[in-house]
Amino acid sequence: MSNAPGTGLQISSYKLLQRSWMIAPYVIALLMLALPSLLQPASTNTIGQLISVDIADSRSGPWQPAELKSLVLPDNAGWIRAVFTLSMADLADESPPLGLYLSGTFSARVLWNGQEVGQKGEPAAVREQETPGPVDAVIYLPASALQPGNNTAMVEISSHYRQDSLNSILHGSDALPGLRLASYSAEVRRPIGYYAVPFLVFALLGVGALVILRADVYEWDLALLLVTALMSAAAAEIFRAFYAYPYSWHMLRLGLLASAAMVFACALPLHAAKRAGVVLPTIALPGLALAGIAATLWIGPPQDIVHAALWLTVPVAIIFATRAVRQGVHGSARLLGALSFLLLSLLLDKDLFFDQYLYVAVIPLIAVLCLPQQQPATQPGTEPERLIVHSAGRQRIIVISEILAIQGAGNYAEIKLAGGDIVLDDRPLKALLTLLPASFLRVHRSHIVNLNEVSELRSLGAGKYELVLNRGQRCPLSRAQVQVVREKLVTSMHS
Repeated sequence: MSNAPGTGLQISSYKLLQRSWMIAPYVIALLMLALPSLLQPASTNTIGQLISVDIADSRSGPWQPAELKSLVLPDNAGWIRAVFTLSMADLADESPPLGLYLSGTFSARVLWNGQEVGQKGEPAAVREQETPGPVDAVIYLPASALQPGNNTAMVEISSHYRQDSLNSILHGSDALPGLRLASYSAEVRRPIGYYAVPFLVFALLGVGALVILRADVYEWDLALLLVTALMSAAAAEIFRAFYAYPYSWHMLRLGLLASAAMVFACALPLHAAKRAGVVLPTIALPGLALAGIAATLWIGPPQDIVHAALWLTVPVAIIFATRAVRQGVHGSARLLGALSFLLLSLLLDKDLFFDQYLYVAVIPLIAVLCLPQQQPATQPGTEPERLIVHSAGRQRIIVISEILAIQGAGNYAEIKLAGGDIVLDDRPLKALLTLLPASFLRVHRSHIVNLNEVSELRSLGAGKYELVLNRGQRCPLSRAQVQVVREKLVTSMHS
């Protein structure tokens, strides 16, 4: 046991840091929920009240009441009549000019109280004559066209380029609907403040990806897939704040967002399963992901399909995480907490889930994915004597001194023992090396050797080398590792 001065203090500080980091991701996530309301400009504050919306095939009617959240034109062309009420305060001289905000997959021509005030693309009765407008537009309303009380917007509208899998041509949520009055702004793009959460989490995910590539984390390939899938979804989400694209492009952006989120949803239970030692077929992930993406793009609506998929995959991942906790796998309790936090987020407003809540909910998960497989030794200088081998959902304890060499086999490893047995482990060489004492060295990209068992280093000519072990086994030696092995063998002989 080490009695070096300051060791206890260092251990206590490390434990304190570990405990604080268990809580920090949740605190950060909750604080991020307030960002959109703090960063959104005044143009996102709705003015007046929308009291009725009707739809008709022509301007003369007949008119039928319409629901904004499920507004679809029967023949992809028609008219909308929206009645807004304005107070005297809304029209005071010191009040800012007003704009009609239109957001969705349609083109439109707007008449306000009978006066034509602007267009969003060029609507038409047939597809060939329509010019798709931008997905977001702001129509300036001149003061001369406004009046206290009821104001009527007559909107000629067409959506021939709308994708069938969308359940409404109008976008937005209760807080930011796709048909609303607000202070006029020449900026038609969605405000970056609205996408503050995915924007910041995108940067956090980038850092997480670098950590996963450099650190020894559980199932780094699946962890990296989860992070990059979320990065792709976040990038597609915030793209709308940087470019007012034609509405005909919307399904391309939405399809990328939903497909990336579906890959995340399908990979989540597989990552948790491997932590629990459950080996699923290799085809499971691509099969699930492809089926999910197909359903997302062709059945739709895309967000609803992914939301439903998460309701299935997150509970399954929680079951595997619970099993890993019972097995004592390091970090599994944190994974269980992060998954439970993600599950709770599914209960929040579905309209804002892919705009904000998903990215808030995965912050604790990012912290777990970046967690190293094994905690640093609390007593410097001590080395492990046994290794817990994970194989096909089972765990076996072997004495480390009995290990001669370990050979990589893709994401698995073959552990060769002194008695001649070969034990299969579900982890790659990179993961196993961190669990072994300093006498073990990765001498080749596919081999780890116990240097205590090396009897000879041979040169085979043409720049090729090999190691001969005490029991006659041979392992290839990378030319880049020759000098390192020589020095370590000399050091061990003199120690």
